[in-house]
Amino acid sequence: MVRSFTFLSVLLVFFSAAWGRDFSIGRYDTLRSEILKQKRAIIVHVPPGYRGRGERYPVLYLLDGESHFTKIVGIVDFLSRTAGNELVPEMIVVAIVHNDRERELVPPPYEAGKTDKDGFARFLEKELIPYVDAQYPTAPYRVFVGHSLGGLRVVNTVVYQPGLFNAAIALDPSLGHVRTWVDRAVDDFNKVSYSNRSLYIAIGMTMPNGMDTAVIFRDTSSNARHMRSIMKFSYNASRKANNGLDMNWQYYPEESHQSVVFKGTYDGLVSIFSWYKNDHLYDIFKPDVNATDAVKIMTDYYDRLSGKMGYKMSAPEQGISELIDYLLYKKWYDKAQAFAKLNARNYPDSKEAAESVRAVAWLLKPPITVLLETRSVGAVAEICRLQAKLAEPEYNISEEAINALGYEMIGQNKVADAEVLLKLNVDLYPESYNVYDSYGEVLALLGKKAEAINAYRRSVELNPNNTNAKRELAKLQQ
Repeated sequence: MVRSFTFLSVLLVFFSAAWGRDFSIGRYDTLRSEILKQKRAIIVHVPPGYRGRGERYPVLYLLDGESHFTKIVGIVDFLSRTAGNELVPEMIVVAIVHNDRERELVPPPYEAGKTDKDGFARFLEKELIPYVDAQYPTAPYRVFVGHSLGGLRVVNTVVYQPGLFNAAIALDPSLGHVRTWVDRAVDDFNKVSYSNRSLYIAIGMTMPNGMDTAVIFRDTSSNARHMRSIMKFSYNASRKANNGLDMNWQYYPEESHQSVVFKGTYDGLVSIFSWYKNDHLYDIFKPDVNATDAVKIMTDYYDRLSGKMGYKMSAPEQGISELIDYLLYKKWYDKAQAFAKLNARNYPDSKEAAESVRAVAWLLKPPITVLLETRSVGAVAEICRLQAKLAEPEYNISEEAINALGYEMIGQNKVADAEVLLKLNVDLYPESYNVYDSYGEVLALLGKKAEAINAYRRSVELNPNNTNAKRELAKLQQ
């Protein structure tokens, strides 16, 4: 309604009331296995930042899925999303639900390299992994995690299917479950040549308290077979450094067979991705580091990661957008512009990345110039978002300015654009009766009667003396 054209400070606060809403970290999926002659269930977690714009993620395959899914997803999420201190990449988690746990996780005896009689091994390689790659945004880097009998299956896979996974974590694996397995596996392991592969083994305490590893290793009783078998394999495997395997193992004397799962997974992920953290990230914020060198810190890091992961990696679009916001807050406009251009180069099909380049440049111009130059709904929305974060009066676009541009769009018969602008005004200034009045008008023009009635009602609630809203409301209700 009011079409004045002044500029005020904008404070933009987003609040989402989530109480009472469902929250999901994964979904059940099923596939038909012709090898196993049965339907198989998996639980799949895709990183929350996935936007369907070409993002690809490594995959963590987890045995005993229903038992460990939530805790493993939580660990991965924490380690991969800690605001600049990320220790591992974001990953898709595929948790396998077992139809017959013992039959699937205990490998049958076979010669090295021959898995034709191992149905579950063939199911993993020939059916499950291809299915996940076809249905989900996967990258060619895979991690295998299993506990107890699942840990036995993990280590068995490392030995007999060495090219299937890039890294593996075995949590207190039941390597003594099959009496002859360790001796055979150690011998076969020494014949395998690995390249850029990692294995981490976590060992819990399953013997009486107070027993140290030397005593356990010498104990030949059946009670000690579980720990003795793990230690025998770990000790022999870690000694063979020339086979290319990055092998680490850790004994947790304070953890039981069950409780070692959490700490073992955490430490295992940190171990196999020991090279992942960007140790120079905070150099970007040093005053003596110019914009070109700041961007080079980021691009050099992802070039190094690409070599380690085996595929091209780029800085995530959303992460760079958040970095740009922080640089703007610190008034490092040259660095902000340099990273905006990096985002646009990395994601040429992203309208948001392209708009961000222009929006950062516009921050140095008077708001009226921005409005006259852009005439773009998306651009105006982006610059409003950035300027609201800056909270600087000389660069903020006021409620009145957005309102005026909205009516200008109506005058040009660009009513859909006007709706977006006036809805933006409602989001920015939810306590202003006038923005609801204007929004109601454009909704009515679009034939959205029920929504227009709600907008006018809200305007009257905020200002009972708004005669225009009352009059238009009466017309719509007739």
